[in-house]
Amino acid sequence: MTATENPPAQQTAQTYRPSTFQRFLPFIIAAVVPFILGSTTGDLNFWWKALITVVVLVVVARLAWKWTPRGELTHREDMRLWRTPSDRSWAALTMFGLLVLPFILASDFTPPMGFPWATWFAVVNLVLIFAMGAAAFNLLVGYSGQISLAHVAFLALGSIVGGIVGVQWSGGNMWYALPAAALAGAVVGAISGLPALRLKHLYLLLATFGFHFVMMLVWREYLQEYFGFVGIRFKGVNSPRIASWLHWLPGIDPDQNGEFVITGQFRWYWVLMPITVLSILFMVNVVRTREGRAFAAVRDRDVSASLLGINVARSKLFAFALSSAIVSMSGVLASFYIGSRGEDSFNVQTVLNYAIIIVVGGFSSIQGAIFGSAFFWFLPEWFKWAREELWFVRDIDFLSDYPSEIDLAIKGFLVVIILMFKPDGLAGMWRDFKNWLGRTLARSNP
Repeated sequence: MTATENPPAQQTAQTYRPSTFQRFLPFIIAAVVPFILGSTTGDLNFWWKALITVVVLVVVARLAWKWTPRGELTHREDMRLWRTPSDRSWAALTMFGLLVLPFILASDFTPPMGFPWATWFAVVNLVLIFAMGAAAFNLLVGYSGQISLAHVAFLALGSIVGGIVGVQWSGGNMWYALPAAALAGAVVGAISGLPALRLKHLYLLLATFGFHFVMMLVWREYLQEYFGFVGIRFKGVNSPRIASWLHWLPGIDPDQNGEFVITGQFRWYWVLMPITVLSILFMVNVVRTREGRAFAAVRDRDVSASLLGINVARSKLFAFALSSAIVSMSGVLASFYIGSRGEDSFNVQTVLNYAIIIVVGGFSSIQGAIFGSAFFWFLPEWFKWAREELWFVRDIDFLSDYPSEIDLAIKGFLVVIILMFKPDGLAGMWRDFKNWLGRTLARSNP
């Protein structure tokens, strides 16, 4: 190139700004269509609904991908939770999937090979409860770096508050127990986090484990004083009622006495899903704020964080309080969903279960808590179904004679494989898949 030649013009990214209607239309479709399908009971068979579901999935993903701001983003656009085409597409698909899932699981369709719809419905509800608690646990351990084994202690605290406020005082009103448990969890969590101001790593882990045993003593004393060794019964006369703003949902009709008692997996799903989703979105937004960045700074090096002007003590106590508040709420939900709590409901095995969930799902990832909870609950049920229904497995006597041992061995083997080859867990696998799919679609849609 000679000096007189002009340099090639630099290509600038084409700027595109969809209208407000275009930005929200995919999410409106994802929110409306499931309820239309759910209200057409008896009018359309299962296969027609499945076909419509697939078509809507494609349309929603395509519109969310197409109508995404492109080019140089403003600060406000860059701070949005879903700012890329891939993020918006997956958000719309997730929204549609969460809303259409209960109608699929509640359908009268008989799956092939005895696939248990009813069982999977219960597992989905348990995944929602555990995902909420595990995400809060990961917020404390993964994002803040505060190693704690007091997680299950706050599940017990949630059950205590649920027993006092939800059973003894309000006669089964779970909606009063939830905010009370959050408040109690935040206060007690901040107190339990005081050792974190002087202790780190293994010493902090042992201190929080000691708090676990203190709370177990309080739990046993509470049971013996008010309920005896039978434990707390959260169902029966004290069954909670569904919120009035959920009465309009298709499939939720009043009981014979005109009430809306939360019974059955379908009703419980519509109670658990909104609470879990809102809690997880709240935590996702917290880690993107100034407090979330302070969590990461304290986790990486608290001395450097203090030199940057971060109040390390405040950040640690806030992490303990926030995590404990959400865990206590999940303890209330779990107690009312399961229906009873006894002396052995909160043991060391439960502590290890939550640790497995966040390790397999991925540290420092809210999504990891969701994937880890699904791994923990879906895998045993799938193994059970495979032993009973798959012809090349059900005839093996060894698998039928030692089912729990085989399930535990396979689960442990998969945990080791994930940690060896993918240390960031299932969330890392999901992130790699999304990046690969995004690159593929970007090449096909220049």
